[in-house]
Parts: sequence; structure tokens; C-alpha cells
Amino acid sequence: MQENSEKEEKKEDAAVTIKEIKSEAQPQGKKKKPWWLITLAVVFFPITPFVLLFNYIFKKIKLSITTKTTIIFTVLFGVLITAYVIFIITSVDSQLNSSSMPDADGFLRKMKITSVVLVIVFVALGAAIGNISSQYMMTPLRRMIDQIDKVDGNNLSLRLDAVDTQDELNELTQQINEMLDELESTFERQSNFISDASHELKTPISVIQGYANMLKRWGKADPALLDESIDTLLAEAENMKRIVEQLLLLAKIGNLTMNKTRFDMTGVINEAVEKYKVAGLNKEITFSGGGEILVETDKNMLVESARALIDNAIKYTPDGGKIEVGCRRIDDGAVIYVKDNGIGIAPEHLPHIFERFYRCDKARSRAAGSSGLGLTITKSIVEMMGGKIEVESAENKGSTFKILLH
Repeated sequence: MQENSEKEEKKEDAAVTIKEIKSEAQPQGKKKKPWWLITLAVVFFPITPFVLLFNYIFKKIKLSITTKTTIIFTVLFGVLITAYVIFIITSVDSQLNSSSMPDADGFLRKMKITSVVLVIVFVALGAAIGNISSQYMMTPLRRMIDQIDKVDGNNLSLRLDAVDTQDELNELTQQINEMLDELESTFERQSNFISDASHELKTPISVIQGYANMLKRWGKADPALLDESIDTLLAEAENMKRIVEQLLLLAKIGNLTMNKTRFDMTGVINEAVEKYKVAGLNKEITFSGGGEILVETDKNMLVESARALIDNAIKYTPDGGKIEVGCRRIDDGAVIYVKDNGIGIAPEHLPHIFERFYRCDKARSRAAGSSGLGLTITKSIVEMMGGKIEVESAENKGSTFKILLH
């Protein structure tokens, strides 16, 4: 009985929900026609019925734009010339009936024949003009359709040719090309994410599999091997987590929305540096400010990019080393710099350090916990803010990274 009662309640709830959805989906009364549309309908009353007729027919019958234009021109030319001819013939007929012109009937007959021919000619002319004009207007659109048909997942770099007009087609072409730019960028980010993830996760997965197999065979009876395996597995799992998080961030960067605010850059960066000072690092971290520097950008993005450079300096600066973080004004903006006296970067590596997964010394970078994505992400964030990043470095002497904001 209880089960039946519950089923009935569920049915009633479902019925109420469906009823609410239907009531919301129903139109909330007819939309009022604009006053200018009503005025046009009254002023051009002889044409209004034809417009309504065409609208009804074109909704019921699927026709090409060229065919629709040809029909409209044909009917309009035919109706106008027929009305004009009827008016002329009626006027002439009334004049002839009130006069004593010889052979009036013959003249009127010839005039009617001439008028019929004239109507036929004008109807044909209207059809020709409608067809030619529509063909002319549709040519760039057909060209656009042919080019769009060639766009697919393997050829997203194709763009529509510019339309040599100043009408809606030109605007449509620009919007389609902008949409294709965004699609290509999104598709490229997705492809890079898949490629990068498969490439970078191979090593930690192999290490985890190796230690898991070793534990299965010998680790149960060897406490030292068991401890080593557990520590390695935890470290590799943390490494994988960091790589996935950075890959996801890198994939989303192009779609992030900036929240611009006006703030004092010196105070914000100094606050970030103070948190490093209390972290108990075996490095000396100092901050050098140039007074209040007001900037207008995304505060969170700016702080994250500065932290990334500080983290990078900490990784590659030995214990006892020095890291200096500072802000100062420049002619057309402001600069944040992170300077260290760490291992530095060899000249042959400098052009590549912002590339995905690039590591100057792979063994040392992996030991330092680097995924090879930090600088890539930082550069992308800085460029989103409209700035640029620069680096100066000398091997075994240290590096200086600068974020330039304009």
C-alpha cells in the first residue's frame, strides 16, 4: 500500500511539473506590431495583400532566394503594368465614346493588342531583372558557401575571401572568419592538451607501474623497499596531479575572462613576497619597490604570473642564494622583475624556455619538480594582460625575468 501511495505521489508531482513547463512554454500573448509597420501597411495598401501572400507562400513552399526574387519582380511588374494599361485603355475608351472619331473600334482593338504585348514584355522584363539581380546578389553568398564546405577538422586554417561590398555580406564574412579563428584556436588548444598530456604523463605512469610491479614481487618482505616505493608513488602521484592541473589551466587560458581593476601594483606584489618570507625557505628573498604604482589589469592574473616567476627562481637557486623581487615605473607603464643568483640559463636554451615542456636540464628539472609548463603558462597570462615577458640570464650567475605592462 505504501509503495502504491508513493508511486501516486510521484505521478502527481510529475503531472504538476509538466503542467508548469507547458504553461511557461506557451506564448505570453501576441506581440504588438510596430507602429511603423502598421503605417506602411495602410499607406501602401494595394501592395500589402501581395506582401502577405508572398510571405504565406514562401513559408509553405521551399524555394531558393533566386526563385523567390524572380517571382516577386514578375508579379510586381505584371500588376503595375496591367493596372497602368487598364487605366489608359479605360480613359481612351471613354474619350472615344464621347467623340465621333472614325474607326474608333479598330483603333481601340489595336490598342488593346498592343497593351497585351506590352504587359507580356514587361512581365518578362520583370522576371529577367529579378533573376539577374538575385543572381548578382547571390554570387558572393554562393562563393562563401563553397568555401565553408571546404572547412573541416583537418583544414580549420581556411578563411573566407573578403567581399568587395559594404553591405551585410561583408559583415557576415568578417564574423564567420572571426568564428573560424576562435574554432581553430580552441581546436588547437584541445589538440595540444591531448598531445601534451599523453607525452608528459608517460614518465610518471611508467614509474608508478614499475614500482607497483616491484612491490608485488618483492616489496612485501622488504621494509626498506616498501618505504622507498611508497615515497616514490606518492611523489609521482603529486607530480601527475600538478601536470594535469597545469595542462587544464593552459587549455583554458584562451577562454579566461579578465576582471580589470585599478590597484597599487607595488603593494600587491610586496604582499605576495611577504608570504614567501614566512615559508621558511633556505633562500634570502627581498622586495624592492618604487613607491605607489597604479595599474589597471586583472589583479589575480598579475599575482599568479609573479608567483610563477618567484617559484621558478626558488627551484633553480641553491640554498643560501638570493632572490630579489621588485617593481618600478617605466616610460609607458610598469615592470615587475624577479632576479636570482641561481644556476642561470645557457645561451642556446634562452630562445626555447617558454616552449611547452622545454627543460634545459631534464634530470635537474625533474628533480626540482618542474613540469616544463610554468613559464609557458606565465607567458600566456602576461600576453592576455597585454604585456610581455623578457629574460636575461648567464650560466652559473643567475637570471632576471621581467613582466612589462603598458
